[in-house]
Amino acid sequence: MNRRRRVIISILIFVTAAVLLLSAFNPGFLERKSRTSDMTIQVILRSNEGDYWQNVAMGAQAAVKEFGITMYVTNSYDQGDIEGQLQAAMQSLETKPDAIVLAASDDESFGPFLKAAADRHIPVIAIDSILTSGKTKSYIGMDNYTAGKEALDELANQLDGQGDIAIVTHTAAGINGRLREQGIRDAAANHPDIHLVDRVMCSGDHDSCSASVSKELQEQKLDGIVAINIVSSIGAAMELKKEQAGERIKLIGFDSSPELLEMMQDNQLQKLIVQNPFSMGYLGIKYAMEAALGHKVPSRVEIERKLIDKKNMFWKDNQKLLFPVVQ
Repeated sequence: MNRRRRVIISILIFVTAAVLLLSAFNPGFLERKSRTSDMTIQVILRSNEGDYWQNVAMGAQAAVKEFGITMYVTNSYDQGDIEGQLQAAMQSLETKPDAIVLAASDDESFGPFLKAAADRHIPVIAIDSILTSGKTKSYIGMDNYTAGKEALDELANQLDGQGDIAIVTHTAAGINGRLREQGIRDAAANHPDIHLVDRVMCSGDHDSCSASVSKELQEQKLDGIVAINIVSSIGAAMELKKEQAGERIKLIGFDSSPELLEMMQDNQLQKLIVQNPFSMGYLGIKYAMEAALGHKVPSRVEIERKLIDKKNMFWKDNQKLLFPVVQ
């Protein structure tokens, strides 16, 4: 055997050994590298109701169309049904998807699911809600703690630095709501003449939240409200409109809907903190695909948030944010 042949054989042996070693420490490596157009991604959302989740689904569908992969979406339960969503997530593992995009209703409850996905070497991309109870390849969403601080600072500005306020939260707000509320409370400490006098917990739909706010207004004299999510924001705005108190009691809310934008024009609320759910859905699919292919993906992608009011809601860039169908 001449020297050149020995060198070639040595290189082939080295490459084969490297591939076998990599696949031993990373099962599924060989399989993932061979897949492109036949890739399947499971998307598990918190709900199929409301503009927000429909826009997330629209973004995901745009990515599917662009990259030519197959997507299955599970979202047929109530947004507050943590157990139902967890069961759907565990069942999705049995279909052996190449990756999972998950907008979880709760953090701690999904620890067993994240462990099961890791044991099966199925990458999970968390969107909307950050997960700390297990490993995910990436989190795509806004910084909810900082957004909460921003909401309180804006309300303080609307009240010229003084007044009694309440937080209106929702049972289905999940980890996002807890982070936003903590941000609100921490920011309130920097405004000595802003007094957080109550925390209103509502559940169910807009009407239920409206009734909870109505009871609060009968018991407390409020100058301002921070509503933690879209349901509580609509409920609070509805009650302020009913009581014709929208200009007297300032309201800062989260997310957007046609109802909220209409009531904003009627001065029933002052500002909305809005992120881009379309981009969240699109990037969730994009990074799930790359993770399934074994590519490195960013551990965190922060979705930009904007403060929307009745003056800037008609700006071209904000129209794309508020009405993703124009994209």
